[in-house]
Amino acid sequence: MGQNTQPTIVQILGKDSIRVDYNIWGEYILKDLLTNVKALTYVLVTDTNLYGRYVPAFSKSFHAVAEALRTEAYLHTYQIPPGETSKSRDTKAAIESWMLSSERDPPCDTKTVMIALGGGVIGDLIGFTAATFKRGIRVVQVPTTLLAMVDSSIGGKTAIDTPEGKNLIGSFHQPTRIYMDLSFLQTLPEREFINGMAEVVKVRVSGVLCGSMG
Repeated sequence: MGQNTQPTIVQILGKDSIRVDYNIWGEYILKDLLTNVKALTYVLVTDTNLYGRYVPAFSKSFHAVAEALRTEAYLHTYQIPPGETSKSRDTKAAIESWMLSSERDPPCDTKTVMIALGGGVIGDLIGFTAATFKRGIRVVQVPTTLLAMVDSSIGGKTAIDTPEGKNLIGSFHQPTRIYMDLSFLQTLPEREFINGMAEVVKVRVSGVLCGSMG
């Protein structure tokens, strides 16, 4: 993000929910969260592949930005194993138990905001966890793959897998914010980028076909 520029804001369902630009992970997101998506406690969940690269610096900046804004806010962080097997009842239950634990200080409550940092697995899992925790709390999506940016982070679709099949238990739970940092795409393996582009083409073609039939 340039020094004097602001991210592109995109509306979804009549709300200015989506922010798109390069290098917004960090200070820009923190200032926006602490100013416009206020909470006493924030819970950031990601996988072990992303945690070391992105979370320690974000946590350090969180405290600095909160202090600069004179805002009382706390960040709890949690990491899960990467991959589709984590999108399960067991992982969801583990996150919920961790959030409900008396060790969380301040505790997670109905005003807590969850932050999902990762691809589709993280987005689906944390979106569904937020949808059911304390009968529903706010969630912020930070997709790190192209496929998640153009599909799973948008529209509020959340779910987990079961032995009987994929995405069989879930709900619709709209994210309060979706931050799309395009810098994440520079770290993607070629295969993941191709998968994301395929979804972009599919969405575009579907739009053209629907328009031609209207």
